[in-house]
Amino acid sequence: MHGLRRPSGRSPHPGRRGAGTYTLPSSRAGVKAQQEARVRTILVTGAAGVLGKAVTALLEREPGVRLRVTDVAPLATRHEFVQADLADWDKTKALCDGVDEVMHIAAIHPWKQYTPQQYLDCNIKGTCNVLQAAAEAGVKRVIYTSSIAAMGYRCERPEELPFDESRPCRPVEDIYCVSKHVGEQFCEMFRHRHGMPYIALRPGTFVPRDEADPAWGLSLLTQWLHVSDIAMAHVLALRSDVKNEAIIITAKVPFTSADAPALFTDARPVILRYFPQAKLLEERGIALPKKVDRWYSIAKAERLLGYTPQWSFGEWLEKALAK
Repeated sequence: MHGLRRPSGRSPHPGRRGAGTYTLPSSRAGVKAQQEARVRTILVTGAAGVLGKAVTALLEREPGVRLRVTDVAPLATRHEFVQADLADWDKTKALCDGVDEVMHIAAIHPWKQYTPQQYLDCNIKGTCNVLQAAAEAGVKRVIYTSSIAAMGYRCERPEELPFDESRPCRPVEDIYCVSKHVGEQFCEMFRHRHGMPYIALRPGTFVPRDEADPAWGLSLLTQWLHVSDIAMAHVLALRSDVKNEAIIITAKVPFTSADAPALFTDARPVILRYFPQAKLLEERGIALPKKVDRWYSIAKAERLLGYTPQWSFGEWLEKALAK
């Protein structure tokens, strides 16, 4: 581990003299200086990926934000870009210099074939390097893109549903699950040892797919979500004052814990009770799921972030039936 210093005592609101009060500039130069003083520099890792690009596009419209973006792959962008492998400590340390907050999105995922060593280098070593560099640089907060995988997927009894943040983490399925859980533990370690706040967002699956594909639409009843919704959750996290929380981000489903036993054994009647028009899918030869054995509560995201997903099975169904 490299030497760490405590985060600096820089105010999160440079130039502020009192609650909601700013000094009046005496010249145009003063106006410009005051505006620049209020600009935050946000580092976005994994900026060339699907989620990184979506988050960057939203952050471009945020007032008072300057972006520094990085990826191991080349990227054409109008923002400051540094091509870097986060497993390289020296490059990662330099990335965090002068940064106010970090959005650590970079990761590899199991929808492609990777070796265990690649998971260790990217998801574990890379994450540790980012957090350590952020702590040394006095970064005010890290928003870490974790995953519902950090909790583990196994559901043995319907009484466990819906999964929420109180569920004990049991990431036994694969190395990706373990890597995301370890990333959250790193966040907590750096908070405990160095006072660096974090938010760990736990998105569901957001692999890009054809939105007209019935399989994608039906997956919104479980753990999937649209990439635009998880991107907006990152922006909401940045806007918030939330610290040191893990927060699930998925599509919203109407199911309750009382529905769980029936969903485990015969999901179709429950789905039709909430979505009567889904019967029209069957008339088109699209079968409804026989079993729904995993879904998630987004109540914490709604409460802390004001998260309201724009895509759900209901929205998808309406669009699908209109065609």
